[in-house]
Amino acid sequence: MMRPLLAALLLPAILLTGCASTQSVEPQPIVLPPEAAPGYDDGYDATTLTILKGDASGSVSFHDMIADLAGADIILVGEMHGHTESLDFIATTFEHLVEQNNKLDLSMEFYERDEQIALDDYLAGITDYAAFVKAAGRTESNNPIAHLRMIELARLNDRAVIAANSPRRYTRLARTGGFQALAGLNHRQRALVEIPSTLPTGSYADRFRDAMGAMAAHGGDEMINSFLRSQTVWDQTMAASIAEHHTQQAASIFHVVGHFHVDHATTTGGSALADAIHHRLGDNIKLRSLVMHMTEGDLDTLTEEDAGDETTGPAADYIVYFPMPAE
Repeated sequence: MMRPLLAALLLPAILLTGCASTQSVEPQPIVLPPEAAPGYDDGYDATTLTILKGDASGSVSFHDMIADLAGADIILVGEMHGHTESLDFIATTFEHLVEQNNKLDLSMEFYERDEQIALDDYLAGITDYAAFVKAAGRTESNNPIAHLRMIELARLNDRAVIAANSPRRYTRLARTGGFQALAGLNHRQRALVEIPSTLPTGSYADRFRDAMGAMAAHGGDEMINSFLRSQTVWDQTMAASIAEHHTQQAASIFHVVGHFHVDHATTTGGSALADAIHHRLGDNIKLRSLVMHMTEGDLDTLTEEDAGDETTGPAADYIVYFPMPAE
């Protein structure tokens, strides 16, 4: 026999459940936000922003930058994650370039190789937006409007979108077990990740170690090296994805990634991603870089760090500044 207290607790719950089921509201379907549709007017004109040339020769108009980028083989675009205005600028840049270059495809750090099918099915119209969101594991935090704008533009213009990155489980494996741990993967797993031979050197590695310096107090150099291994897996996998697509499809590529991966891509050793692309495609490939940065100074003056020196070179071919947020 059911104990009286338990029965007393369960009966209201059952009754409430019955009421809820009769009064429940059907969940709203997942639909593409209208802001992601190409041509949507959000009242923000990204083409009016100041664009600085990395060679310190001053500013350049948006349309002159587009004219140069339209002739590039590879365009590396360094974003500031979650910064709405800078992401809008990147999406607007891609939109103008698609009009200028009918062989330009999109590549994204934020999609991993095992999500390529989800992207391809959506681009081909096999699945709808709701199915795409589910299959690609998109959430509010990893599906910004600007990224969707670019994907929608690619879809409507029959352009490929490359899921360029390594699955995080493999970058984590490289961090915890070293590159040798990746060597034990089978051929299907290996197709999803590139295995680096060594850690990068040069100013890129120096900047990474400086950025992670606080960890040295906790885990020493090995902890920093472990995270650099993960970073290197990302860089090498993205570079391989870009190079393979460029070679097989004879396509130009607009690759969107966190700006740290792109910073100082103008100089050997400055960007492990750019170095890996040159290693695969040769030094004659026309590679251009565009980065978004924040500054406390003037938006029309290169910072000392971004101007670079003989070792690091400038931060990019084109640099766009945004003001630091008010505290």
